[in-house]
Order: sequence, then structure tokens, then C-alpha cells
Amino acid sequence: MKTTIGKNTVTMKNILTRAAQNLSLTEKRIITLGISKIDARQSKTVYKNEKKRTITITANEYQTIANLKHELNAYRELQTGTEKIGKKQLTIKKETLQGKEITRINWVEQATYIQGKGIIKICFTNKIMPYLCAIENRFTTYKINETANIKSVYTWRLMEFFISWSKEKEGQRKISIKEIKEMLEIPNSYETGGTIARVIKPAIEELEKRNWKIKFETEKTSRKISHVTFSWRKP
Repeated sequence: MKTTIGKNTVTMKNILTRAAQNLSLTEKRIITLGISKIDARQSKTVYKNEKKRTITITANEYQTIANLKHELNAYRELQTGTEKIGKKQLTIKKETLQGKEITRINWVEQATYIQGKGIIKICFTNKIMPYLCAIENRFTTYKINETANIKSVYTWRLMEFFISWSKEKEGQRKISIKEIKEMLEIPNSYETGGTIARVIKPAIEELEKRNWKIKFETEKTSRKISHVTFSWRKP
């Protein structure tokens, strides 16, 4: 059966887009599919009801977004994805008068996999809902079919950052290697060369296959690459 899930829009506040999300690619697909079924125009009070915050995701929908050949693979990934997602937290950092404030929020209250049906149900937490609804400004939005067949969570995250920083369809941003490692949650074991060769370049190449136009330049401080400047245009 064909699904229209690809037409759904993913909308969230920029602060959520830029937070450390702590999600694998499978978990990112599940969470994003769930977000695409939230009405961002609604008041957060609408979602005080647990039933409203509980979203059903089917193997058919997951298969479409992951671009999997066989539905059985979607069953497996959905089951795997629900095993740890209940413990996953996002981390929001911001500067206050008292110093740096670090807030950790669970994505979901619970995740249920229904064996043999290819269905999961995730219930978003009350704390996450203000970042997903009643959004009037400073938000990131895209069609979920723009993520179809993305192979790397780094690519997905970089795409979201570009969208959140864009003016209309294009933008430019200079960022330190340290910041980009934090943003994309790149392991500390990756040196600068590894970050560029194993994360940034492959992510750019994957987005360029989707008709993004991207340029990046490196800048050195004391003979070491310290910053990257991205210039991009969305398709």
C-alpha cells in the first residue's frame, strides 16, 4: 500500500534542531516521522493529553523514508529502534546570567513495538512538546521526503543546520571545528583531518546528490585548521 508520509512537514524550533540529539540514524528516522505527525500550529496545551502525544508509525512509512527494498527490513529496524529510544535524551545548552545552563530532556515517555504488525507507537514527553508546537518564529521546517534514503545521521544533522541558518534558500556560516564537532556529535577520537574527511566531506557529497549547492573553505590558526566556512543553496 502506498503511503503519503513523504508529503508531511517536519517543523521544530531552531533551538531543538541545534541541540545535541543523541540519536542513531534509525532513531532519527523514527523521531522525525513522529514529529511530522505533530501539528506545529496547535497550542502545547492540546498535547497535554497523552493520547494526542502518542504517534503511530508503520513499517510502510518507515520503508518509504529509509528507501528500503523489503518491508521486512523496516520491521527489523523499527524493532531495533524502539529498544533504546525511551532512554535517549537531547541536550540543550544556553548562556544565562548565572552561567552556562545545560538541560537534558527525554524524547519519549515510552515506545511500543507491536510484533507481527510492523507498527510502533511512541509517546513524546510533555517537556519536548513546546519545541514542536505553537511555533511562530525561529523554526526549522522541511518535507520529510527530503530525508529519504539519507545514509548518515551526520548528513541529516548538517542539512537541518543549513536550513535553520538559511535566509530563504541560501546562507553562509563560519564555524569552528570544535563547534561543528559538538553540533554534529562527532566522537572526540576524530582529529580535525578525520572530521573533515570522514564526516564533513561525505555529508556534503550526499547533500550535493540531492541537488544542494555547497562550498566550504578551511581556515588555519597557528598552522592548524581551526574553522570552516560553509556556503550553500537549497534545491
